[in-house]
Amino acid sequence: MVLRDIRKVMAFVRKEVISAMSYRYAFMSSIAFSLISLLFYFTMAGIFKAAIVPTAIPYGGDYLAFLITGAILWQMVTFGLYSISSAFTMEMITGTFEMIYISRANLLTLLLGVSLFSLLTNAAMIVMSLGLAVVIFGVPIHLESIPLALFVLFLTYLSMLGIGMMVAGITVVTKSVGKVVSIITMLMAAFCGVLIPVELLPPEARALSQIFPVTYALDALRNVLLNGTGLEGILTPVAILLGMALILIPIGYHLFFICLNIAKKQGTLGQF
Repeated sequence: MVLRDIRKVMAFVRKEVISAMSYRYAFMSSIAFSLISLLFYFTMAGIFKAAIVPTAIPYGGDYLAFLITGAILWQMVTFGLYSISSAFTMEMITGTFEMIYISRANLLTLLLGVSLFSLLTNAAMIVMSLGLAVVIFGVPIHLESIPLALFVLFLTYLSMLGIGMMVAGITVVTKSVGKVVSIITMLMAAFCGVLIPVELLPPEARALSQIFPVTYALDALRNVLLNGTGLEGILTPVAILLGMALILIPIGYHLFFICLNIAKKQGTLGQF
């Protein structure tokens, strides 16, 4: 049974590969955008370096490295939030969502299949961005720590996946994620140390940052890539991310299933 489910997941991955190759311009544009964005971070680092470097000292004191690692993790955060809903939106637009839903694949297989290809593509682009950051901009990254960094990024993705399932469920019912998710992402970007160190925030904002898993993920990722810290040095943030994933994924899964049933009763499952 497990082998059969794996084959179903890989069938969805193959479908996504074929789809990406059918829209090569859009696929290549997304890769180019991720790489060109490094230029933006390089410029921003030059502007704010003098003011922010002192608070980046725990991560090596290099603000460009601080900024790029934050942007890389943010890419995984937004991917975890939107990957499934984006995939399902495309299926509803093309009119294939109902056919996939009534196939022999169970719901969990469907969720894994539509996101696995994008997850692997995203991970490859992150490694490429790190390589270019080192070669072109001289960012002092511990390349030997990339496997552990990818593990942290994967845990970050899992911690956001439950919320992503909730977003996908809302998309199936309302055909729009609304402003709620935008507010959540803005709060995380502002308070979790993505672009500026948490130490520069007011005390109230620093306290608020502690409720978001992104804060712990950023601390772990920067310690790994910029300080060369091993797994033993990031056990606390890793445990928090894993705990968030174990809590949010089941909740998100069941909420998504409830939203599917609502859409079925309304007769809008395949509409957008």
